[in-house]
Amino acid sequence: MRTKLRLLAWALVLLALAHPAFGSIVLDVLGIAFVMAAAAVIAVIGWALANVSLTLTGASVLLLLRAFPGVPRWFRHSWVASVAAVAPEKA
Repeated sequence: MRTKLRLLAWALVLLALAHPAFGSIVLDVLGIAFVMAAAAVIAVIGWALANVSLTLTGASVLLLLRAFPGVPRWFRHSWVASVAAVAPEKA
């Protein structure tokens, strides 16, 4: 892979020397390619961090449910009571 990139770099240098008018275009293309590669790396890092936070949130919920087993029952009763207070016909 490294040798292919080195060959590509040499080819671009030779093209820039042979055709000076295209030098700025080649540099623009390389700049755009670099920015796109950096954006892809940032997107992958953001995706991984988002999934890690989702996984850690799910794990923390499971640990809390295991540590406090009565909380889901309490939450269900409080939910029914709050709905009954607001709309008695739906409770």
